[in-house]
Amino acid sequence: MIRKLLLLAALAAGGFGAWTYWRVARAESGALSAAREAQSVPFLRSTVQTVGGFETVASPADYRDAAIWNQALYVASANTLARYREDGSFDKQWRAGFELPAAPLQSLAAEEKLWVATEGEGVLVFDGERFEQILPSPANARKIRAVLPLASGAVLIATGGMGVLRFDGSVLRPFLEGVQATALAGVEDDLWIGTRDAGTLHIRAGQTERLGGEPVYAIAAAAGVAYAATATGIARYEGGKLERILASGVFARSLYLRGEELYAGTLNDGWLRIPSRAAREDSGEVRRIFGSGEDIYIVRPDSVGVLRDGKTLRAVERESALLTHANISALHADPAGRLWIGYFDRGLDIVEANRERKTHIEDDRVFCVNQITASQDGQRVAVATANGLVMFDAAGVPRQTITKSEGLAASHVTAVVPNGSGWIAGTPAGITFLDASPRSIYAFHGLVNNHVYAVARLGEEVLAGTLGGVSQLNGEQVKRGYTSANSGLKTNWTTALARVGSEWWAGTYGGGVQRLSTAGEWHTFETMPANVVVNPNALLATAGAVYAGTLQHGLLVWDSTSRTWRSHRRGLPSANVTAILYHDNRLFVGTDNGLVTAPESQFQQ
Repeated sequence: MIRKLLLLAALAAGGFGAWTYWRVARAESGALSAAREAQSVPFLRSTVQTVGGFETVASPADYRDAAIWNQALYVASANTLARYREDGSFDKQWRAGFELPAAPLQSLAAEEKLWVATEGEGVLVFDGERFEQILPSPANARKIRAVLPLASGAVLIATGGMGVLRFDGSVLRPFLEGVQATALAGVEDDLWIGTRDAGTLHIRAGQTERLGGEPVYAIAAAAGVAYAATATGIARYEGGKLERILASGVFARSLYLRGEELYAGTLNDGWLRIPSRAAREDSGEVRRIFGSGEDIYIVRPDSVGVLRDGKTLRAVERESALLTHANISALHADPAGRLWIGYFDRGLDIVEANRERKTHIEDDRVFCVNQITASQDGQRVAVATANGLVMFDAAGVPRQTITKSEGLAASHVTAVVPNGSGWIAGTPAGITFLDASPRSIYAFHGLVNNHVYAVARLGEEVLAGTLGGVSQLNGEQVKRGYTSANSGLKTNWTTALARVGSEWWAGTYGGGVQRLSTAGEWHTFETMPANVVVNPNALLATAGAVYAGTLQHGLLVWDSTSRTWRSHRRGLPSANVTAILYHDNRLFVGTDNGLVTAPESQFQQ
């Protein structure tokens, strides 16, 4: 009996390990079969065309990677690829959404050609004159983490959701399936692969060794030895085994191996050289570290430095920009023509009408901005943030902050609309009517769900989009609740609302846009793509069209003439559209990678 109990305990203790072994074994099997006769992955191949007619509102560069290629320094930020001459002078740049596809840039690799990995638009190949796009048809293979050119002329491509692919110039095939690949290193017959879910993998002579470990952010390898960067240190592998952990406690994000010396870039502690008796710079984030000739290049979010004779010299430093950040969450234009720009985690910019100066506001309250709305007389502006509702006067000066202590259902304000001389605020704990005497409505009063994401109002009619459906109110009285269980609403999670003619239209998380008729019936659109996520408060109706900002489908445009939806990505730095504004016959489109503007007609072509 005791032996049976011990056996059961051993089996239970080994359950997780068995599950891990099965998963990686499946990946190994997938790699071997793929290396032999894998079925090809369909992809689109095209020359990237330049887009005109759109204007970028400059945001600071966010450097991701750099590479030396054809005697020039190429620096990739989230929204631009820039080229610098040997003397360090600027030569040329290409912008995401304009000269490049609409996606943030991720990393670079340089051999005979320059390879650019993107976050959502596959791989770009630059021959010095033009860019060619390799776009896998499966959507989960379009976010590229790393590219490794091989001596054979083929390249390995680490994807966010389809493992590792192999491209030989004409055919794209699976190489390693069943893992979330993050990093690649080595040569054709001695490959090292870092993963998010299976640690470090070593492929040698067609056999996959599973070395395990933590999620890997970078790998450096040479002659059977490899180093894997993790959140808690650097793992050193030799002879197919973990030898030791270097720099324990250091969050390493980038590695470069030169002879016996290992250079590491970290999340917070700058860069270091191992053995640690040598140089170390112990501040700031280093995103990439690599060598070329005798030089070591260090890529930070705001600069690229060159390490020479133990000193770091600035090679490239980002220029000043009008905007504070690129991750935009809210837009508003006031009667004076000033542009109000809210950021996901950098507060608020108020840009003057001439677009030459701005006032930046960022503090404990104005930090994470969800929506910006003006009062009916235009003399006040309400800024909904994660830490309260901040009231500004017509001059753009903050005058009051309203939180739960002052009567809100919760201090986190997700949406706000004017209501006569007062306001209606949506929060994760219900709706609050703000005037001389604040009053809140919860699920107890009939709301379909307390977590409110969007609020809209027309006269006495108020709509609240929530996590559990849509509530329709007459004044402060809940009139009706719409859910997927009792109506034609396909997806309960409602993120945005807009009035279109005599109807209400609702954006949802995963169900795209639906419309609510005057008869109280929900209708879908045949031309709406599947599984569309509409971002919070990113739904806008103009006289000629309706626009929906989505998580992955770019800007969806409803053409009232043809009565069809189509996806617009031209001129956008990212397919993640987070805010939309119509002002002075122009459309302003905010994304997680910058802000662009153009006459509305450009978006209707």
